[in-house]
Amino acid sequence: MPLTPDAIPLMIFSRIILPAVTFLVFCPLPLCAQTDGDPSAAPAEPAVKISDPQIPIDQLEIMVKPMTKAELQREADAWFALLRAKGGEIAEARLGVKRVISDQESTAAAGTTDDATAAAEPSDATAEQEAAEQEMAEEKQTLLDDVNVLQDERTALSDRLEVVLDSLERKGGEAEEYRSYISAVSGIELDTTDVQSAWSGFVGWLLSKEGGQRWAWNLIKFLVILLITWMVAKIVATSVNWLLDRKVKLSQLAERLIANSIKNVVFVIGFAVALTALEIDITPIVAAIGATGLVVGLALQGTLSNFASGLMILVNRPFDVGNVVTAGGITGTVDKMNLISTTFRTFDNQTIHVPNNSIWNNVITNITANENRRVDMEFGIGYGDDFEKAEQIILEVVKSHELVLDDPAPVVVTHALADSSVNIVCRPWAKTSDWWQVKTDITRAVKQRFDEAGISIPFPQRDIYVHQVAASAEKA
Repeated sequence: MPLTPDAIPLMIFSRIILPAVTFLVFCPLPLCAQTDGDPSAAPAEPAVKISDPQIPIDQLEIMVKPMTKAELQREADAWFALLRAKGGEIAEARLGVKRVISDQESTAAAGTTDDATAAAEPSDATAEQEAAEQEMAEEKQTLLDDVNVLQDERTALSDRLEVVLDSLERKGGEAEEYRSYISAVSGIELDTTDVQSAWSGFVGWLLSKEGGQRWAWNLIKFLVILLITWMVAKIVATSVNWLLDRKVKLSQLAERLIANSIKNVVFVIGFAVALTALEIDITPIVAAIGATGLVVGLALQGTLSNFASGLMILVNRPFDVGNVVTAGGITGTVDKMNLISTTFRTFDNQTIHVPNNSIWNNVITNITANENRRVDMEFGIGYGDDFEKAEQIILEVVKSHELVLDDPAPVVVTHALADSSVNIVCRPWAKTSDWWQVKTDITRAVKQRFDEAGISIPFPQRDIYVHQVAASAEKA
C-alpha cells in the first residue's frame, strides 16, 4: 500500500529513532566505558583481589606470587587499612578499660566517705554501690577479653600483610614504611598500673593461638630442627670421613679437618633455619657479617696467617694424627688439627695448642714417620778394660733381644778415645713403636753384663793432692 506524506514521519520514528533511544536509555554504562579514553583499553581490575581476612597464610603465599607490583601495592594498602582499623578497635577497648578503672576508683572513694553514714543508717545505697561495682568489674573483664581477642586478630593481619610485603619487595616495591608500622604496633602491651589488666593481658597472650601457643610451637620447632641438624651433621661428617678414607686416601689429619668443616657448615645452616622457626629475620645478621668481614680480616691478620699455614701443612702433609713430632718447640703426639692451630699431647699427658704459623715457619721433625728407626747408644769403659771383650758383650746383648731387627744389621764398634773413657757406639735397628723399649732394655742388660765381667764404666772424677810444708825450726 502506498505511503501517504503524513505516514512517512511516523514510520521513521517507529523504526529508527525509537530503537536508538531505547538502547541509549537501557545500556548507557558499557557505551560510556567504551568511548571514555582508549577504546582498546581493557576494563579496570578490582582494587583488591583477596577479600578474606582469614585466608590461610599458605594459600595467600600462592595467590600473591603471580601478582604484579601494582597489584601487590593495592593489596598491601588494603591489608594495611585493615590493620589500622584493628589497631583503632584495640585502642578504643583499652580506653574503655581505663574509663572503667577510673569509675571504679571514683566509686571506691565515694563509698569510703559514706561508710560512717551507711553504718549508722542502713539504706539501699550500699547495695546499689555493690551492684554498680559488680557491673563495672564485669564490664572491665569483658573489655580485657575483647583486647586479647583483638590483639590476636591484629597479629593474624600483621602476618598476612608480611606475606604481601615479602612478595612486593621481591618485585621491586617499597615496604619499609609498612614494616615500621607493624613493628611499632606489634607485641604484648601490659598496663602495669592495674594488676588485673596486666595479669589478664599476660594470661590472654599466653593462652592465645597467636601468642603463647604460637611461640611455644616455634620453640619446639627450633629445638627439633637443632636436633635433626646435629644428627644430619654427624651422619654427613661420618660419611665424608669414610669416603675420604676409602676412596681418596688423604691423611687422617686432612680427613678429620674436612669432615669437621663440613659438619660445622651443616650445623651453621641448620642453626640459621632454626632461627627462622623462631620468626627471627637472619637477613640483617648475614648483611652485618658481610659488612664487617673486611674489618675482621684486618684485625685478624695473625689468624689468617695461621689459616694459610694450616693449608700448607695439609697440602704438604709433614705429619699426621698419631705421629710423634718435634715442631714449634714442642715434642709430642699429634692429637688433632684445625686451620688455626695444632694440638699436641706430650708424653707427660699435657695438651699443648701450637699456632700453625709457628709450626710451618720452623723445622718439623717427624720422629715416627718411618716404620723402622735406629737406636743410637754409646757406652764408655775404662782404659784398663778389654774393649774387644766389651764389644763382644754388647753385640751379644743386642742380638739376643727379640725386638732388634736383623736387617739392617746392628753395629757395635769402638768409636772414640775420650778424656777418661773408651767410647763404644751401639747402633741396632727396631720398629719405631719398639724404639723406647729396645733402648732401655739394652742399656740395662749391658750394665748387668759389664758388672759380671768386671768391666768398669768410668765417670768424671778429680784427684786432689794436699802438700804440707814443714814449719821452720826457728818458728817452732
